[in-house]
Amino acid sequence: MVLAMRHGAHLIWVGLLLCCMVDMGATMEFTGAEGQWARFPMWNACCESEMSFNMKTKSSHGLLVYFDDEGFCDFLELLIHNGKLSLRFSIFCAEPATVLTNTAVNDSQWHAVTIWRNFKNTTLMVDNEVKWVEVKSKRRDMTVFSHLFLGGIPPELRSVALRLTSAVVKDHVPFTGWITDIKVNNTESALLNSAGVINDLCGAAANMCLNGGVCNVINDEPTCDCSQTDYQGKDCSEGKISGFSFGPLSVLLTISNSSPLTKQQHDMIIYRFPSFQAVLVVQQFTENADILFL
Repeated sequence: MVLAMRHGAHLIWVGLLLCCMVDMGATMEFTGAEGQWARFPMWNACCESEMSFNMKTKSSHGLLVYFDDEGFCDFLELLIHNGKLSLRFSIFCAEPATVLTNTAVNDSQWHAVTIWRNFKNTTLMVDNEVKWVEVKSKRRDMTVFSHLFLGGIPPELRSVALRLTSAVVKDHVPFTGWITDIKVNNTESALLNSAGVINDLCGAAANMCLNGGVCNVINDEPTCDCSQTDYQGKDCSEGKISGFSFGPLSVLLTISNSSPLTKQQHDMIIYRFPSFQAVLVVQQFTENADILFL
């Protein structure tokens, strides 16, 4: 009887511990938007090392993990291909080695994923399934220079082909789903910055970005990206110049504001330019907009 009570208490303690472990990791939601990416510190996967995370998705395709030696020979990419995980890597410009798992991960359930690097060998673990592959390379250790990217790669890497060791990584669609508990060698890896990714910091500040601004995390701080809107400022609430129309005799400036001006408010426009001819300035007032002609 005493043994049964002790055993039951042990099970309760383990259950509480597992709950706490789930809450410890920050969960990131990947929307699958074009240009999406999350950047983590470099994973030195040269010799004996491992990386792990938990994921959930209903998508059959998407880029999960990528890192390389910035355009030389070595790289590793982890994809969802037809609902299953596919890992491909190369060392010293050898023919890339590929391993494909049998476990379907596009079932909207959480799956534990671990990548274990051991010189020429790489092991991929998904839940209870374990598969490994060896690359036929003349060199044993992998060289890594880039950051660790999850869910996609930044636009600056897409625009410079020589920066990517695996050129085809640009063709992979971004990952759509959730990733949590990202660890390297059993230590939580800190998110450096991201784009198009919703995580706990942005979730806590869900209403901080106005007028269609997108919340991104930069240096562990939620920041509004207003580049795809007609607004600017910390929370995308300030009007900005949204367009120019150039003609032979005129320039049209369109200025937007987040809220209509009242009688007690005013906006000021300051400009200067050299000219050898007379300048005609006409300001047209309408109910919803002011137009300044030069």
